Amino acid sequence: MPTPLLFKNKVLLAKAETTYGTDPTPDGSNAIVTKNLSISPYEGNRVSREIDRATLGNDLEFNTGPYVTVTFDAELAGAGAAGTVPGYGVLLRASGLEETITAAPDPAAKVVYQPVSSQFESCTLYFQQSGQLHKVTGARGTVKFSLQKGAMPSMNFTFTGIWHAPETLASAPSVDTSAFKTPLPVNAANTTTYNVHGYSCRAEGLDIDLANNVVYRNVIGGESVEITDRTPTGQVTVEAPDLATKDFFDAVASHDGVTTGPVELVHGTVDGSIVELKAPNVQLSSISANDSDGILTYQMDARLIPTNAGDDELQLIVR
Repeated sequence: MPTPLLFKNKVLLAKAETTYGTDPTPDGSNAIVTKNLSISPYEGNRVSREIDRATLGNDLEFNTGPYVTVTFDAELAGAGAAGTVPGYGVLLRASGLEETITAAPDPAAKVVYQPVSSQFESCTLYFQQSGQLHKVTGARGTVKFSLQKGAMPSMNFTFTGIWHAPETLASAPSVDTSAFKTPLPVNAANTTTYNVHGYSCRAEGLDIDLANNVVYRNVIGGESVEITDRTPTGQVTVEAPDLATKDFFDAVASHDGVTTGPVELVHGTVDGSIVELKAPNVQLSSISANDSDGILTYQMDARLIPTNAGDDELQLIVR
């Protein structure tokens, strides 16, 4: 009687590709610390032959371009030392963000992730589950950031990549996840700065969705996954101030002109544990009033707008 395969036994490896679609052979040093890791191993467009017959019934169906999607959460934390690339850096690079390492004193060592509009990087993913290996080359994706009160800061990734037939894994690799540091919970002690349009908030959370448009292409002469656009949005949730202190209704109103302003959140207090999200040009596009423990809060949708320079609507700073 065969031994059942266990769902929970799963590991993800990710390594940047030097040449698009060419497997750089990830190993245990490329292991990713994930939560809610899931794979759709055989996606794609399906067509039926639809042959005319004298009788009723189905016809054969063909997948005209198989691809793979992989989704998971990863913890958002510092890298242990300022200016050090975090373990999740490869994932951000394959999600349309450029990685820039700055050494001290400038004024401090840091690693900055910022959008690009061309020369997108890619990675190869190895999804290993109960003795099976799914190789996913040419993977590109998108990411959502979430920092909510009483929770751990997190990122949600969705990757699309090129399909390969699964293989039997001889043995699970020994993984090294030392590049991933334990995150700090979002609270008053750890989350020291949260400014929205110049107002220093008592706040409940911030969500930002990079919202890359990721498409799988299988055409004559080539197969690839492309990032063709992005429309970053977010959600800001703050304790409601009185109107004299900050009029968020005026900030949201757009019938007689649009107001934009910066949003900045700093999480962590010691170098090596600090992450910052900065969006310099944010339109607050709607507002709703909510009850949180009897406290009035405002939840506002946000649109992250680039300046005329472009590719600057968002920065993630790790320091």
